[in-house]
Amino acid sequence: MGFSIAWIAIRGKSKEDILAQLGLADTGAPDEANESPVSGAALPGGGYLVFFNDMAHPAVQAESMARLSEGGEALGCQVEEHIMASAAFQYKDGAKLWDVAHLSDEGLYHLAVDGAPPALLATIHAEMKATQDEQGGLEADVDCLFEVPLMLANALSGYRHDEAALLSGETLDFTELVPAASGKASKH
Repeated sequence: MGFSIAWIAIRGKSKEDILAQLGLADTGAPDEANESPVSGAALPGGGYLVFFNDMAHPAVQAESMARLSEGGEALGCQVEEHIMASAAFQYKDGAKLWDVAHLSDEGLYHLAVDGAPPALLATIHAEMKATQDEQGGLEADVDCLFEVPLMLANALSGYRHDEAALLSGETLDFTELVPAASGKASKH
């Protein structure tokens, strides 16, 4: 089994505003392993992270990301390990700043870049391209460039979906999120 997930880190808005915008409510039930369809956690230093067990969840689509970023910023990441596809993207004040995507179907060295990503991307890309070369290039049994969007999103947010702790060493306390109309939510 592999991950087929997405997440969004939103800064500049309250948790309540984010959940209302997404039509979600917090049950308060812990979701330590992100097993619920949707879960969320407060980020250290402000902001809120929403985790989806659905790589193509409507919330990570361009229109939703633009709305979520109005008055703040939203960093998104998508991971589909079954086909070795990954993406990272950032929106600010309703506009997309950049996106970076790797699709192994397009080749082991594929990396699509749009907009103006942080300069750090060049360093990460060079490192993972060199690692792919060292592993045997196109003949390798690994897909090192899959990591590029994930490493960029991790560097910018501190969060990585397959690691227990943030880069800072802190951990997030995820709780289950449900559709607001479900009536299962409690006030928190």
